Amino acid sequence: MKLTRLIVVALTAAAAIVAAPQAAFAIPSGTGWSGSWKYTGGTNIQVTLDVPGAKLVANGWDALGTRAFVLNVTDTVADGKCAYVKWTAAATTEHWACGSGTTVQVSGLPTSTNAVKAVLCRDSTAHNNKTNCNFIDVPSSYTDEFIRTEGNGAHWKYYDGSEGEDWGGWITIGDVDFDYFGWDDTPSGQRWIQSWLTLLEPTCGSGTILNANPASTLSACSQYDLIDDLPDTHVTGTASGTGCTWSMRGIDPIKHCIKLSVPEPS
Repeated sequence: MKLTRLIVVALTAAAAIVAAPQAAFAIPSGTGWSGSWKYTGGTNIQVTLDVPGAKLVANGWDALGTRAFVLNVTDTVADGKCAYVKWTAAATTEHWACGSGTTVQVSGLPTSTNAVKAVLCRDSTAHNNKTNCNFIDVPSSYTDEFIRTEGNGAHWKYYDGSEGEDWGGWITIGDVDFDYFGWDDTPSGQRWIQSWLTLLEPTCGSGTILNANPASTLSACSQYDLIDDLPDTHVTGTASGTGCTWSMRGIDPIKHCIKLSVPEPS
């Protein structure tokens, strides 16, 4: 039954992609851009960011919501520029790596119970001309221990034009997957989005595209695997989605949510 639903959704999505007005959409300038965070087992968490010419990999440990990270910042292109990272947790720190293939490792950052925001840019060697900035937000698990469940996380990436969409975003929160994909219409500044919600086990979940026109949200509870697509929509600017999960049982069960923002390349 699950395989049948997967095939139907895949065919429906493929048909919608074929019908999309691709001629109006340019291949995005964001090829090579991506961002992710994920709990990988035990108390381990990894955060990554990429733009052409720069890379961040941050490996962390989460002890009951108190997190510490080691950052690796890499300059990957010999163009006379640097890789730049602004890291905001307990405080904000800045770090640079200059020279193709150069990696700077940063340890000893203060532990934090706060949410983390990482920004990765290209910068001049004088540290005064930051461009191509990409970001990822990692929610705190201090007040919601469910966030640090193995497998929970979010990631997004731009494609090279061969996937049908310009970019994709994926949120995993417990037994709920919320995925959304888009095309960037550069002249008008609108981002056209298709999305769907997958419940993998008996659970409740929801998916929402924020600031969408028309509104795009879906909530469902299921005793079996369920896949459902949300209404097609569009946004202007950053494309943000939220996936949530909660128990099918109990009165007013607590929701656990993850938000993922897909920035516009600059």
